[in-house]
Amino acid sequence: MAVAMFINYADRGSLSVAAPVLTDQLKISSSQMGLLLSAFFWSYAAAQPLAGAIAQRFDVRWVMAIGLTLWAGATALCGLAMSFAALLALRLLVGIGESVIFPANARILAEHAPDHQRGAANGVTMLGQFLGPTGGALVGGLILARFGWPWVFFALGGVSLVWLIPWLTMPLGLTRGRDRPTPGPAPSYAALLSQRGLWGASLGQFCYAYTHYLLLTWLPLYLVKGLHYSLAQMGLIGAAIFGVQSVGALASGWLSDQAIRRGAPAPLARKLTILAGVAGVMVSTGLIGVLPQATVLPWLFAAGFFNGATSTMVFTIGQTLGGPTAGARWIGIQNMFGQFAGIGAPIATGLLLERTGAFGITFLVASGLSVAGFLIWTFLVPRIEPVAWRPAD
Repeated sequence: MAVAMFINYADRGSLSVAAPVLTDQLKISSSQMGLLLSAFFWSYAAAQPLAGAIAQRFDVRWVMAIGLTLWAGATALCGLAMSFAALLALRLLVGIGESVIFPANARILAEHAPDHQRGAANGVTMLGQFLGPTGGALVGGLILARFGWPWVFFALGGVSLVWLIPWLTMPLGLTRGRDRPTPGPAPSYAALLSQRGLWGASLGQFCYAYTHYLLLTWLPLYLVKGLHYSLAQMGLIGAAIFGVQSVGALASGWLSDQAIRRGAPAPLARKLTILAGVAGVMVSTGLIGVLPQATVLPWLFAAGFFNGATSTMVFTIGQTLGGPTAGARWIGIQNMFGQFAGIGAPIATGLLLERTGAFGITFLVASGLSVAGFLIWTFLVPRIEPVAWRPAD
């Protein structure tokens, strides 16, 4: 699943890699490219609740296999697209295919990972989220320079399909023993939506994801235009910040698991870990917004580290609350709210830059949302333990 997450994020970034050449050859305007880049998030967000229901009900091996085949195939076919309309349709398909990965991962971990291992397991899968864009950009950039933009899609989409070989042939180790009974019927969406914890975790994920997508989409431009680094320096610093995010993701999962192993109550360990991550993002992004530009680089790395640390806990907590009977459906709804930030953060940042001409205000917005997130995780999210779902009538 960690490798699948890496592939997921590399493929979704393929259009960004090919864009500098593709826009000229296909005569695609900046506004059209903006729509193409956002199209993925529209279909991805809209499909999340359905993907959660499918992942909860059907064999996760085949749910993931079909989802990856769809998104990898659509990515590869982008290399044959010769119009804006064709690219738009294919990017919507990529979003639909990729929508299954977080619900499928949630079902696996909610059903099979005990409390003292679930944090580290999520940390490993989050490695793909932060390293996938870096790997896709590095490999895709080399292919773009040597073979042209269609081969960026052919290569990334085609190689992705190789993942199906081990996934469909290797034992997944998901057998059930006496300590892991088969979950009961999944609760209805009405029952899910009646849970205060679902609304709290969903709003909390939106607040976390705003900073994540701010860094993912605007960091290169900020480093070059705001902090005046060269293109070469931008590449190195950007890759290093994504690397630090992956370290934070691993660290928070491992540390919270260690606390549980040593006797700390699991609900307390998870809540304190996510609050520490959110507070770190709040402070670091706030300082980026107000400090002189020459002094903000260390705080960019801090923002990356704490944002990565938060990411692991966001999904660990959602999986725990949903439990074995509803983990995939819960994450489907919760992750949909996170993708609203993926749609809104790039647009809001662009509008703020046009109005103010300064990047500082964009990080202050992220800091303000982190304050809101801290309050949400503290007061709106209840005790972090599986919801006691009532049997269906």
